[in-house]
Amino acid sequence: MRARRTAFKFLLCLLALIPAACGGGGGGSSSSVLPAAAPAQPQGGTSAPAAVDVSIAIPSGTSASSSLRRARYVSAGTKSVAVAFGGARQTADCAATCSMTLQVQPGSVTFVASLYDRTGATGNVLASGQTTTTVVAGQRTAIKLVFGGVVAKLAVALAKNAVTAGSPATIPVSVTAQDAAGYTIVGNDPYATPIALSNDDSSGATSLSTTAVSDPSTAVTLAYNGSAGIATAKIGASVTGSAILAAPAALTVQPAPAAPPSAPPSADVPAHTTTWYYYGLNHVNEDVPAPYMAAHADYVEDGAYYPDHGDKFKAAGGKYLVSYTDPAYVPYCYAPFTPPIQNPCIGAIGNHVADESGWFHGADGGRLHRYVDQEFQYQEALNPASQAARDAWKWYTQRTLAHSPNVDFFLADDEGGTFIGPDGTQASGWFYGFNAGSVEITSDADFIAANQKMLAASLKPVFVNGYDPATRLPSYGGKWLDSPNVVGDEYEGCYTADAGGNVEGDKNDKWAETSNGILAVLAHNSKALCMMTAAATPSNRIYLMASWWMTYSEGSTIAAPERATPDGYTVRPEYDVVPRQPRATATNDIHVLRSSTGAYVREFAACYQARAPIGPCATIVNPSASAVAMPRLAGSYTRSLAVDDRSAYTGGQATWTGGVPAQLPALSAVVVR
Repeated sequence: MRARRTAFKFLLCLLALIPAACGGGGGGSSSSVLPAAAPAQPQGGTSAPAAVDVSIAIPSGTSASSSLRRARYVSAGTKSVAVAFGGARQTADCAATCSMTLQVQPGSVTFVASLYDRTGATGNVLASGQTTTTVVAGQRTAIKLVFGGVVAKLAVALAKNAVTAGSPATIPVSVTAQDAAGYTIVGNDPYATPIALSNDDSSGATSLSTTAVSDPSTAVTLAYNGSAGIATAKIGASVTGSAILAAPAALTVQPAPAAPPSAPPSADVPAHTTTWYYYGLNHVNEDVPAPYMAAHADYVEDGAYYPDHGDKFKAAGGKYLVSYTDPAYVPYCYAPFTPPIQNPCIGAIGNHVADESGWFHGADGGRLHRYVDQEFQYQEALNPASQAARDAWKWYTQRTLAHSPNVDFFLADDEGGTFIGPDGTQASGWFYGFNAGSVEITSDADFIAANQKMLAASLKPVFVNGYDPATRLPSYGGKWLDSPNVVGDEYEGCYTADAGGNVEGDKNDKWAETSNGILAVLAHNSKALCMMTAAATPSNRIYLMASWWMTYSEGSTIAAPERATPDGYTVRPEYDVVPRQPRATATNDIHVLRSSTGAYVREFAACYQARAPIGPCATIVNPSASAVAMPRLAGSYTRSLAVDDRSAYTGGQATWTGGVPAQLPALSAVVVR
């Protein structure tokens, strides 16, 4: 695209081509031409010089509207031109045009032109440019040249100079450049030297869309995230490599007005929807004070053996402490895999298996295994039909409770899947990625009976992790959920499309499958844990929460944001919004909430934020790959929820600062009140 546009830049061209190729305000009189400099001697040849006629139209200084329409820049203050080529330099004075005839040796020649604000090619350079052209003996040659305006004076301004704390805003920034003759440089040709923008705000509350302005058409905006942590931000402009500066434009952050008196908080409304956060596990949120975590989390998950952060959470009045385990696969295993094992598996639980029967084996007699990475090495699989494997997990939970008797639940990672996979083999099920299939157990029926005994070995109730990969419904029609010792199911990657952290849409109906899986967990009177692994961008966070609200059941659905915001924490302010009294609820098929426009809608008659009533609210999700119109809603709503890019712990806020859109872009959502 850029190469095509360059062909129409301001031209040094044949005089006969002026009306077609050099328009933009040119007059009819010709300028005087100074005597040409001596032509350069031929290099490697004896051809006679060829004539090159040059003509540049100068726009009228009084035709402001005409100059604004031009896509190219030649200053109305141009008084002369100098063209250098092949060691020679020739000048001409200008009136309505600059005209000259160059005598040029044939061959590849570089022409460098400069436009001046005084006669005789003196004074200040207003624009410059160069091009390389092949000059042919005996022919008159047209040359084309892109002029870049030379900036002599700068000004920078903001479309508005004040914002209100708590209200994010995007503010257009205008950058105006003048040449030495006092004319504003317009069009979309690049400046001869780019303009650099600066922002003295180092807090991150404001940011420029770009810090380099290459041409007059470059659009610039200043984004303000609503933070009350700054008073002003000054935006400056300068010409790179010069002393030319603009007086800075200042943005002032005004204090937010005092909130009007609100209704007293409702005592029976929770301070937030049911939440689950890592606390110490994988070092996430580990420096958040326990009282703060107790006020913002219902469940915290910590490591096993010594869940010290979880203990502090419970001591501060926190509700539920969950200890992580994996009674299915054991890491830190090493070759060889054929008994007798010389390098025992040292991963948790596996390091307490009393005999070889506790492991799954292949037809060759070796332990089944799969490589993970350099740190975790290989995983091996525990055999739930073995008393030795069940005893090892029982001991593991017993040892954890001896240190931390306040543990309420264990997360049994990898325990919620299927033995035989979608293609009818173990390789697409329990032994995905392993070197072979099991000889100890070969059918779903035998596996269900054995694994229910494994789950019952825990000394505390468990959450399992997994589902039927073919449908995303609870495995085996909810067999794990109906086991006496199981309280819920974790959907890891809930509403998340891939390992890159993108949100999940309706491609292959995956968004609906996730929603229906959660509904199916609720139908078994179990808790549904939505482990959200999408990147924690503001738009993703609204999409994830809005999607989760479609299946929301107070106390039974649990939101578990896993990815940290840029400040390193996962505690979210948006979960302080609690929806109640749903106008419609899906029981087994989320498609009943799909509107005629294709967006999914769920409205609530009464909503609260940090226990304060905020009136009715609604969630609208468009999981499709195309934009859809906003559906007709039963309630009347005027504002939408917005979040910044910080966690609640560092002052991040969820505010009702947006309007209600007329349509929803692809893979987007909005929560309104």
